[in-house]
Amino acid sequence: MVDKIINLDVKHLQSGIWNLLEKSIKNDKIGSAYLFSGPSGVGKEAMAIEYGAAINREHLNDDKSVADASYTRFKNLQHELLKLIVPLPAGKTQKDNINILESLNTADLELLKYNIAQKSTNLFHKIILPNATRIRINSIRELRKSLYLKSNDIGKKIVLIFDAHLLSVGQAESANALLKILEEPPPNTTLILVTDKKNQLLPTILSRCQHIDFPPLTKEVIKNTLLKNNVDNESAELIAGISQGNMRKALAISKDSVDNLLKLIQELSMSVINEDGTKWRKFINDNSQMIRKDLSQFQYNIYLLQLWVKSVYHLRIGVSDELHRPELLNVMQQFNQKYPKADLQNIDILLEDAIESIGRNLYMSLILTNLLVNIQKHLK
Repeated sequence: MVDKIINLDVKHLQSGIWNLLEKSIKNDKIGSAYLFSGPSGVGKEAMAIEYGAAINREHLNDDKSVADASYTRFKNLQHELLKLIVPLPAGKTQKDNINILESLNTADLELLKYNIAQKSTNLFHKIILPNATRIRINSIRELRKSLYLKSNDIGKKIVLIFDAHLLSVGQAESANALLKILEEPPPNTTLILVTDKKNQLLPTILSRCQHIDFPPLTKEVIKNTLLKNNVDNESAELIAGISQGNMRKALAISKDSVDNLLKLIQELSMSVINEDGTKWRKFINDNSQMIRKDLSQFQYNIYLLQLWVKSVYHLRIGVSDELHRPELLNVMQQFNQKYPKADLQNIDILLEDAIESIGRNLYMSLILTNLLVNIQKHLK
């Protein structure tokens, strides 16, 4: 399937929003703070990077080669005027005066560098570190110090805050620290907060940002992108349907064959539905380790389980579904015959809660055990 991702121009994928932002550059009406919000995987982070890169290219338009070099550095996340803030783990120390990156252990620091490098080559890549459940107060303190320093660089300072809703975790110290910056915007600076969950941000922060709401990507847009990335038509049609407007999920799914995808969905669904101690132990052990090593893969597994549950429900009510294929259909029919009163909606909620529990630093083996037990209760 997809080995190297190409043809991911967010300006085309979200053309309506890009036209609005491009107009702000041309008319010199660039705001001091924006909030990019909307569903996951629709290009919010990619658009924030594109917008910052375009802003600073515009400042250098008198010299095309210099402007293009600035644009490339920004897209590679290596620009001198770019400040990138993401959720980070607690680190080795909580001292207020220590640099936030110096506080990370070696493994987390290397993983952060790797994720940033991946992001620079695929703007739909998600930067995720284990146990990174909040945006750290020191990240915002360091940001405040740097933004008010005079700079000889030509252009505008751009601050990108990904997963901005995690400013509000705990006592919302990071959110309150950022609020002070938003109340007294530094000169020649634009902050772009990006989030899937803007309802978790403080109202005072929401009120100080220009809101840009991103719609889900259409099935046609995702399918055409996959086709341009050498995915065959049948697979592209299936993946575009089950990705539900989320390009990141579509790209993740397209890394493997459809046959392997359907096999994985079958294995996962059988692991959680059947009261089989051996399969339950394997599911709990495998996914507990996965959360520590590759959180995105765990989230992907839960997503596939949710797809299966929704597809079973669609079969029950007579609605067509992309997963109603011979490889899965027979098992789905048997499930509906065996569990005609299964509460599929609550099972879907249980799966969603399992993902949310990660951010609360709970004991995941226990969470997964309770998930399997509670699913059985909703099958009866």
